[in-house]
Amino acid sequence: MTHFLNLFVGRRTLRNRKLFWYHRESKWLLRTAGTRYESASASSFDSKLEDAGKLVAGLTSQEVESNPEIKEFLRSKLSLGNNGDADISSGVSISAEVLRQFGVEAEEVTASDRKCGDPRVDAGLGDAEQDGLNIRVLRAYLRSHDESNKHLRYNGIIPGILYGSDPSLKILSSDPSSNTLLQTPWSELQRELDRYHRRFESRVYDLSVFENEDDTEGTVHRVVPSSIQRHPVKGSIYCANFLRYHAGRPLKIPLTYDNEEESPALKRDGFIIPVKKYVECFIEEGVAIPDAIRVECTGLQVKDIIRMDRLIFPDGVKPIDKLNLDSFVVGPVRGGRSANTADDSNDVSEVGGE
Repeated sequence: MTHFLNLFVGRRTLRNRKLFWYHRESKWLLRTAGTRYESASASSFDSKLEDAGKLVAGLTSQEVESNPEIKEFLRSKLSLGNNGDADISSGVSISAEVLRQFGVEAEEVTASDRKCGDPRVDAGLGDAEQDGLNIRVLRAYLRSHDESNKHLRYNGIIPGILYGSDPSLKILSSDPSSNTLLQTPWSELQRELDRYHRRFESRVYDLSVFENEDDTEGTVHRVVPSSIQRHPVKGSIYCANFLRYHAGRPLKIPLTYDNEEESPALKRDGFIIPVKKYVECFIEEGVAIPDAIRVECTGLQVKDIIRMDRLIFPDGVKPIDKLNLDSFVVGPVRGGRSANTADDSNDVSEVGGE
């Protein structure tokens, strides 16, 4: 019995010793790793200071060693050898008026609140008048005939043409000078495409055309994107043209379905086969341009055909004159077995009620 007790105590003592040396070695490894990291960062900083001309043009390593202020500046501003928990900021200063629109007071914005970046402001927003008419803004620059389109696309610039007549600016489409070569930054177009996708060509914009990057005034044209061409494989924007817009020009407005849950067919696996996705309309001067024309779907049954009488036009918006209202078809309603069953049950209930 004594032998077994000594053996058990010996094993336990041996295990405690192993744990002791394990903790001691782990602490030593952590301390060594920290020292190596600090020495590595310091050596990296010193190695980069050997050729200070790569960091700041005209600066020599002798000037850095002789002036400790320059060395501290490089260490803090260029983040060399000093990876502290500095505040992260986007570097964009936002006015207090814009912050109030998002419900943020200027006093509430501190350094700790900016660690994830300042709130992004939509660059497509215009003034109050443009916002009331549902018109956004774009910017573009003039382009010469000598510039290669391939070179522009490589640098993130999309070529295009501004064409069409505008009575407000006394521009006639019959005049060859009305066609203006443009180059639009890719970010401007992609911002609107991400927002509206395929409805981008149904939007009206105030396009500011500048002569060059130093120009601050520019000329504002009210336009509609037209003939947006994409790369056949990548799907990226290849060409973006703009058509001048005025109140007498028809505009293709997309259709959207409203109150689908009120339709017995659509709420039971039914669907609409879209024959027409857009309707051409005239919009009166001073009327807000709608994002879409609503199609009332209340009470739709299987095999019903949606016609012009279900379209809801806002005030000041009407279809073009040459559109045949009797033959205009949005699309038929079709459905699976559950939709047909719902339709048959409705017919049976009507018969039983009679």
